[in-house]
Amino acid sequence: MQCFRSLLKLIALSGFITFKSVFAADISSPDTETGIGSDQSVIQISGELAVADILAFKQISKSLPPQTIVRLNSPGGSLLAGIEIGKIIASSGFATSVSDTCASSCALIWLAGTPRILTPSARVGFHLAYKSDMDQTESGAGNALVGSYVTNLGFGDNVVRYITSAAPDDMQWLSSRDADLLGIDIVVSDSRDVKSVTTEALPSESEGVDASATAAELIKSIILSTAYSDTKALELVTRFYADQVLYFGEMRSKKDVYSDKVKYFKRWPYRSVSLRDETILASCQFATCKVTGVYDWGVGNTKGRKKSGSAVFVYEFEVSDTVRIVAEGGEVISRY
Repeated sequence: MQCFRSLLKLIALSGFITFKSVFAADISSPDTETGIGSDQSVIQISGELAVADILAFKQISKSLPPQTIVRLNSPGGSLLAGIEIGKIIASSGFATSVSDTCASSCALIWLAGTPRILTPSARVGFHLAYKSDMDQTESGAGNALVGSYVTNLGFGDNVVRYITSAAPDDMQWLSSRDADLLGIDIVVSDSRDVKSVTTEALPSESEGVDASATAAELIKSIILSTAYSDTKALELVTRFYADQVLYFGEMRSKKDVYSDKVKYFKRWPYRSVSLRDETILASCQFATCKVTGVYDWGVGNTKGRKKSGSAVFVYEFEVSDTVRIVAEGGEVISRY
């Protein structure tokens, strides 16, 4: 081991450091990358991650400044490597960047960056931890490690639930809408701010924007927030609901609606929502929009009680200088 550490130190004296193995990712760092008016330190990680990459990354990063960007292009690999490299990035204050694909344990690394950078075509994907390539059943210990790591990065339970929601053979690809709902701050690489779909006012048709499509995106964000973040969901009630709302057939004050949702979140702390996009219909006339559709839902509590099914939703809102939801309703159409 001492001999290997000495060899790493010798290699690190060169202007371009590369660690390669058939069992590990490629980790490299040019001395600097010249940008506009400044030099930028960069670490590049590509390929499948292995435990050996922890030491390689630690060696290559230890002398680099906090302004360093870690560029990621990996399908994932070792869970331990993803978590430990992520810890180094978080403690060093490095940024993370994805321009292609970063999935599984790579996505855990990306979460550790400050800031987290994406290009418009980038894909970041998550799934739950599993035991091995030969035994792709859920690993409780592995997901506990993920939960602890994500919590220490400053995220809440909503993020933990989200990144462990997909099966081992599936992938939960992060969208800008999901990132906004979850409170995962991202920056796009072309320097334009990432726009939230939950805007204060809907653009008019005269601005060349499909108001119906924008209305649908707004309501989808509100529905999805009920599964990803209690705080975000309640914030949207405060922000968008009218003072008086036709709430499931009864006129209720915004305060009453807020209280009802708080009770629901406390009763069912574990929630999931999957929208059936093909069922969503939105129409806008004059200053009023209506959005309807179907979603699948699941809820659970700390006592192990669970329910699931599908439901129809109906929202109506008025658009002037601001958006104000004036009606919310729906009904369960099936239970599983």
